[in-house]
Amino acid sequence: GWIHISQLSKKKAAITINNNEIMFKRATIYSSPIVILEEGRLVKIAKCKEYWCKVETSNYKGWIKKESLWGLL
Repeated sequence: GWIHISQLSKKKAAITINNNEIMFKRATIYSSPIVILEEGRLVKIAKCKEYWCKVETSNYKGWIKKESLWGLL
């Protein structure tokens, strides 16, 4: 199969693989929780560190554990 170039995006995205995954304000479990995400939630990736990725979904921006995301390179 093939995909036309107009259908591709340079923006990175991933899907949460765990239910009740917590998005945090900073890249640590000791920071303030922002929202709880359900399994299968699409998130846009802003940047990633060793164990965490800064993501955005709906009106929420925060950090989520890398191991909880599917679709990262």
